[in-house]
Amino acid sequence: MVSVKFCEKELSMNHNTVVDWCNYMHEVCANSILRIQSRIGGPNMTVEIDESLFSRRKNHTGRQLPQQRIFGGICRETKECFLVAVPDRTSATLMSVIKDRIMPGTTIMSDQWSAYGALARDPNFRHFTVNHSLNFVDLTTGAHTQSIESLWGKCKTRNKLQWGTRRSLLDSYLCEFMWRQTVKARQVDPFEEILDEIAIFWPPSEDL
Repeated sequence: MVSVKFCEKELSMNHNTVVDWCNYMHEVCANSILRIQSRIGGPNMTVEIDESLFSRRKNHTGRQLPQQRIFGGICRETKECFLVAVPDRTSATLMSVIKDRIMPGTTIMSDQWSAYGALARDPNFRHFTVNHSLNFVDLTTGAHTQSIESLWGKCKTRNKLQWGTRRSLLDSYLCEFMWRQTVKARQVDPFEEILDEIAIFWPPSEDL
């Protein structure tokens, strides 16, 4: 799950074979995330939320491509995160993801996008905002979204290293990134973890 170009060079494999195997590993990571992921945050925990745009800006003809909006969150205390492709940034869409991915009792920090206004009326969450046009950190409450901004940077950098992501494969790429973040947060060996996940996804045949 490194760059396609690196694998082609170091393993002397052709492009299509490398892409196929990268996609196989994305499937393994996606299966792991779908199997084990639970809601993040909870009482006495803080989750930062934000949206960002992902896409290759141009195709091989130079034509501008449509962008995909991703909504994400990260827990400051555990470093657990979620990343979800969303069709828009309306209050209904974002609140649905928040309730599905964040535990009640969580303190949520965001920018001042109007769609987050519903959080102030939801008794299940405490909500603080920061006005990025004025400060990176709110001078009164200390609210900031630096953790989620850092997460976007890591995610997009890795995406570029892998030559960008085709729209049809974006969900599986995001699952791989979340899997890596989960493994890092748990402080376990990623190589041993991926071997375990491969065995779960493709269990050995009983005939062997």
